[in-house]
Amino acid sequence: MRPEYANSFGIRKVSGKDGEVLEVTLDIAYKYMETAVTVTPKGLENVSTPASDQVASIVMNRQSAISLRNLLIQTLGVE
Repeated sequence: MRPEYANSFGIRKVSGKDGEVLEVTLDIAYKYMETAVTVTPKGLENVSTPASDQVASIVMNRQSAISLRNLLIQTLGVE
């Protein structure tokens, strides 16, 4: 069963030659277990396998990424 919300994210960055971050991409997806029926020598068998669907990718420049970080800190506080 697929959820109706994103429950997983990953982050990628692009850096310049000097190591400065030029761009940050936030990949948003949802992960779920998918059930498939396979044929084995013993007969039909249900197999659950992890699956993932990409929801969106948000590309941010350095300033946008810093603004998002600051917004998260303001919302969640500092731990």
